[in-house]
Amino acid sequence: MTTLPELSAIVDSAAAQKDMSARTDLSEPNWSFWERRNLNMHRVVGLFRGSQQATDARRLDAELRGALARNFKRAWWRGIAYGVVANVGAVSWTPEDLKILVDAYENEKGTMQWVVLVTGETRKVTAVHTWIEGYLSPVYRDILQALAARGCQITSVMKEKDGLLRFLTAVADGRTRALTGHGAFPEFRDPFSASKDGAPNSTRGASS
Repeated sequence: MTTLPELSAIVDSAAAQKDMSARTDLSEPNWSFWERRNLNMHRVVGLFRGSQQATDARRLDAELRGALARNFKRAWWRGIAYGVVANVGAVSWTPEDLKILVDAYENEKGTMQWVVLVTGETRKVTAVHTWIEGYLSPVYRDILQALAARGCQITSVMKEKDGLLRFLTAVADGRTRALTGHGAFPEFRDPFSASKDGAPNSTRGASS
């Protein structure tokens, strides 16, 4: 079983790898936050200790985003992006349900890049990440790796690009690759995505 103190330590360790600091001055009930903010970047990781089982993905989405919006504001000259670990009890949602929780496009109110749902009693972890590799992606991978090392069963899915976004990113990637040799938008790398035989693929690189 993954206890709440242990879960907090896991998130703290993963966030520290990206130079994020705990925000001990905030008093949002049932939440802890880690933040990195400078002139060009604003990133936040939250840990939510749910008081009851989550039964509706849209309601949970509103609850998570509402707490983040109350405590962090997007500056006009830079974006803000979030990752959230939530201890919310057992869920039985489809991959499409999960994908509601994250954004495919930048959100002017704050872009949700990933969400990790933890059920300590059953050692099941259900997680979703957006399609692009970002500053917080290594935090996501580190948290899942730490939970897997403690015997948790990991299910991780990715929110894919829609048709318009596939077209736009293909054009931008082609132009950038012609000039620099690499794409403009790196794809997210998930060591816990299901392989063709349905088994977790844990051999992919998990650091950046």
